[in-house]
Amino acid sequence: MQTIYVEKQIKTPLAVTSAKAKYIQKLLLKAVDDEERVEVDFSNINTLTTAFLNVAIGDLYAKYDSDTLNKFITINEKSLTALQREKVKLVMQNAKNKLTNEQVDKELYNG
Repeated sequence: MQTIYVEKQIKTPLAVTSAKAKYIQKLLLKAVDDEERVEVDFSNINTLTTAFLNVAIGDLYAKYDSDTLNKFITINEKSLTALQREKVKLVMQNAKNKLTNEQVDKELYNG
């Protein structure tokens, strides 16, 4: 399993910009597309925003279902602070809820 060290990939301890998040998202999408297991490590990240996480992780749910993402992507929880861990959980839950709401709307109005 390959490890993606976020701080090394974005070359800063500040995980805040959508451009940097898009780069992480691209790495994760490639791993899933190639059916390769990866671990995401947030060691040395001092600032982690939900805006960054929405792009880097949350948007993955628009392309893949939870089972597929869980099969190929893991997050090293030990590399996260308690607050960062809560942000990751929030983003993942919101992404799942958004997708569910969009699916319901599609069935109601297009089905």
